Amino acid sequence: MKIKLFPFLTNDLLEASVKGDVITINRETIDLSGIPAGYRLPGSAVGNRFFLDTDYIERVDGVLNFTLLLPVHWDSPEESRNPAEPIIIDIQSGAVPFPDTTPPIAPIVELPTFIEEPENGGFEPA
Repeated sequence: MKIKLFPFLTNDLLEASVKGDVITINRETIDLSGIPAGYRLPGSAVGNRFFLDTDYIERVDGVLNFTLLLPVHWDSPEESRNPAEPIIIDIQSGAVPFPDTTPPIAPIVELPTFIEEPENGGFEPA
């Protein structure tokens, strides 16, 4: 399978695995073996929210090609939210290695501690 990823702003999680012509997305099994060479099926026909509705699932040279929505956050790394080149994963079997779209952790900035001195500058009255 060749899976093209389309960044999509959402809080949904995406996990997938592939075995032959079957893809399992978040524990939902989708059998794509019925798509013959030279034919295509609209992504919307699968009924899974991660398939891009406006793209097609097609078999080219024996390999299934389709586009999945890649969950990203507003503060995910730029290369995930707006990749320079389309992200394409070529996989035959196993867990789909999606890119890490986890937003970076903001650095912890420690503020300086100020010690208040008495108004007289530390002098004691005589």
